Amino acid sequence: MRAIITTALCLFCLPGFTQEPVLQGTVVPTQEVAATAEKTRTQRFSEMGQPNGARLSGANRVVDLNSGVRLDELVVRASLNLKVLYPQGMRHEQSFIRVYVNNQLSAIEQLSANKAGVPHTLSFDLDPMLFSDFTTVRVEYDGTYDAECIDPNNPTLRLDIRPESTLTIDYTPLNLVNDLALLPAPFFDPRDSRKLRLPVVLPQEQTDASMKAAGVLASWMGAQAFYRQAEFEVLESASSTRHTIVLSKGKNLPQGMTEKDIEGPTLMMVSATENPWVKHLYVMGRNDEELLQAVYGLVIEGQVLSGQKALVKKVDLGAPRKPYDAPRYVPTNRPVRFAELIDFPAQLEASADKPRTAINLRLPPDLFSWAGRNIPMDLKYRYTAPSRWNDSLLNIEINNALIQSFRLPPRSEQAQNKINIDLLGQAELTNEEALQIPAFRVGGNNELSFAFGFMPEGRGACTRVSNVARGSIDPESTLDFSNLPHYTRMPNLTAFANGGYPFSIMADLSDTAIVLPANPTPLEIRSYLNVMGLFGQWTGLPATRTSLVVSDNPQGVGGKNWLAIGTSDRLPWLNSVNMNLPMVLNATERSMGLPPAFQWLKGLWQNDIDLQPSEEARALIQTAGSLGAIMGFESHWATGKAGLVITGTDQDSFERAIAALSDYGDVASIKGSVSLIRGDDIQSYSVGETYISGALPWWLRLRIVFSEYPALIAVGGALAGVILAILAFVWLSGRASRRTKGG
Repeated sequence: MRAIITTALCLFCLPGFTQEPVLQGTVVPTQEVAATAEKTRTQRFSEMGQPNGARLSGANRVVDLNSGVRLDELVVRASLNLKVLYPQGMRHEQSFIRVYVNNQLSAIEQLSANKAGVPHTLSFDLDPMLFSDFTTVRVEYDGTYDAECIDPNNPTLRLDIRPESTLTIDYTPLNLVNDLALLPAPFFDPRDSRKLRLPVVLPQEQTDASMKAAGVLASWMGAQAFYRQAEFEVLESASSTRHTIVLSKGKNLPQGMTEKDIEGPTLMMVSATENPWVKHLYVMGRNDEELLQAVYGLVIEGQVLSGQKALVKKVDLGAPRKPYDAPRYVPTNRPVRFAELIDFPAQLEASADKPRTAINLRLPPDLFSWAGRNIPMDLKYRYTAPSRWNDSLLNIEINNALIQSFRLPPRSEQAQNKINIDLLGQAELTNEEALQIPAFRVGGNNELSFAFGFMPEGRGACTRVSNVARGSIDPESTLDFSNLPHYTRMPNLTAFANGGYPFSIMADLSDTAIVLPANPTPLEIRSYLNVMGLFGQWTGLPATRTSLVVSDNPQGVGGKNWLAIGTSDRLPWLNSVNMNLPMVLNATERSMGLPPAFQWLKGLWQNDIDLQPSEEARALIQTAGSLGAIMGFESHWATGKAGLVITGTDQDSFERAIAALSDYGDVASIKGSVSLIRGDDIQSYSVGETYISGALPWWLRLRIVFSEYPALIAVGGALAGVILAILAFVWLSGRASRRTKGG
């Protein structure tokens, strides 16, 4: 529908017809096709949700590719190029590949016997009219072989699509009306699955307040981008070819506007002079306070803005956030319904072609689970019941690890279809595994999946699964994490790299201070914005209450968690004698601390997977050259608070350390208390002193100690026996004495 409307709007672009766009009261914007050359965008399978390509078969015949069309784009051509490989032995004249765009058949190709067993490319021209805001391109494999009865699991029925396959879209830009109601588009468009790369212009006179305003804005954009991630570029003036956000304090104003035209905190969207389809968002104020208020108006009240220009008279930041209430986190203080975790209505539906469905769980990384403490799941489900008992199954998995599997009863024995599952039950996991479940020990994305296995119905030689077989997980099903305490040993760079912990405990970062060197360089400013974008990605909210300290001698951190950013020579205050740094890093000296000597006490809370520095690693650390580092430790300003430093011996290594936090491959290697980054190599260590975040009940501490040291149980039992024997002896002796005296 969107494509038809935008195509019809092209009629208004005919020569001799002009129309001024309406700026007020426009919720659905007018669009004009830009008078410019076509542009091309190519997406690989890895950018459309299939990083490893796809393997289709008779049992798994379809793969869905997610692609979007931006609000400011009109698709004029589209083509799908599949690099495929399929075996010989099929009846190729009856085997096909069909391509659907938003469930509409758009292309079909017959497989060739001459190319069987040879990698080659199949090209499909797709109908551009079928592409809409959120587009799903479905590739369906329909293969057969020379047999009376087709076994869908026969290895002859196989089609491999390689990850370098691409979707190419030719489009022309659309000139959107200048309306704040479009925000966050076109600066961030949720239809665009690519990483957000946003140019930002900062005020000419930078202050702590204007830097904080830029950080709040970056965190808001990071929250919008979410898994796509956000990356920022600092420009001196608005770009004529890219959508740009401009922060201004009476300087660097839109064309035709003067300082006298600014009446207070103001938001205004204008078009670039050279290319009117390029938009500039001006966030303006006459001073620091008004600029910050304009940013607050954008990130908090953005959904109610409209028109080309808005004056932000008052903004209410709302009540302070509570711990662990970030929108990205699964609630841990009450049972949570699956309906709160799904992204679209049909997410929990399954069929014979797509038997697997899943939900993502992002949990606080300090949730403490142990053997015997289970996570109950109240699961409700529906399915097309078989006519008799067979091997139809429902498998429940976490991060591809099987939790439980059970058979689906036939319709004659169908009951309420409701079960209660202990997600970390001892029946499925050993005690050691229950303490180290990756899904609940890391605060990153975890996948809870449900796979229906529908077995063929009927009797005789030819049986097959019905195409109408369906399964569904009821959105009213629940998970309950409320019985798990918050407790973890720190520092823990894994928790930080996956979810910003412990800074993300407060979603608005009210318990966080960001420390930058005085007179920050352009690289440090850009790194600061990228880190703030990550915090928004992790929490799902703008960091409206974060503190920013720009100083070479920071003293304003107080009792907060703090994060310092900059090259090692720009952070000399870190060399203070009272710091708890696990490592000293500068251009000429690199020395690493050793673990504390209290190994037995530390061992009560330490896992075997913690990495200890080896002699080989120590030699590498002392080698000269460019080296980036991410270090975590206990703050010397407040007990139990985190200090964290992202640094490098030079600008290249510092930039590489910042970039590692945005690379999903690098994040998997960041752990312990120190991560050292040299080029593509990341080495992590657990060194220095540790501290505890959170608390456990005393009885649980004792239980954990006894479970990890069984000998203590024997010693404790013996001592208890001795004590009981002494008490019994004293009591019996007293009774004997009284009886003797009485006699």
